[in-house]
Amino acid sequence: MVKTINVEKLIDFMGPLEESLDAQKGIRWFRGCGKHPDHRLEPTLLRHKDVKAKTMDPLQLEYRLRMRFLQTSAPFLSSTPATDFDWLFLQQHYGVPTRLLDWTENPFIALYFALSSSKDNENACVWMLDPLAWNRSALNNTQLDRVPDPTMPQAMQFLKNPGDDFSPNEPIAIYGNHTNPRITAQRGTFVMFCKSPEPMEQKAYAEQALVCFVIESGRKISIYEKLLSIGYTHSVVYPDLSGLGTEIKTSFGF
Repeated sequence: MVKTINVEKLIDFMGPLEESLDAQKGIRWFRGCGKHPDHRLEPTLLRHKDVKAKTMDPLQLEYRLRMRFLQTSAPFLSSTPATDFDWLFLQQHYGVPTRLLDWTENPFIALYFALSSSKDNENACVWMLDPLAWNRSALNNTQLDRVPDPTMPQAMQFLKNPGDDFSPNEPIAIYGNHTNPRITAQRGTFVMFCKSPEPMEQKAYAEQALVCFVIESGRKISIYEKLLSIGYTHSVVYPDLSGLGTEIKTSFGF
């Protein structure tokens, strides 16, 4: 069972994170969710009704979505993505369902996402992931010493033929190319799913790599105000004029 930590103040969030790093050095990734416990750690692609009903292969559905995106996106592109991975990251960025699940290297960015997207009467949460520990279990390779990125031949093979020699159908943590300012600002990373429809938190090895920080509805406003006061505002997370406009509107009470 995945460990759960209740957060009433910022220190309740940062304290366990520091303890985790003291116990096991390395990187940690984070994902904020505005609705706990209903929101599961699975990509949008796997939430399609036909995928859930097992009447459609999720990778075939992703391929069809990708082909439509390739056919229709050219008039809106300032430059053409160089690799298959870059196309996949671009689709994800603009809301086209993919096998990718977004994560961030920044815990405060994840906390901002969780609190800003949560409705008044709902609990929010932030998931913390040890991506290397996750991949060692997912790939059954205890000697793995790095998180893969798009420059690795094995990663490209996984993209072209998921579930082949590189992975037994399990989701893997992977770095993405920073192809736009928003990914850079949000310190974006990803977990790439394959054919297994099971959410991350339900995997048998999840407790070895995942922790869930829960923020109950009554504590969200106080923590959110503190988060804004230390500089994690809308224009930091969304570094463009739209983000700045939203930030100014909010700060004036609209």
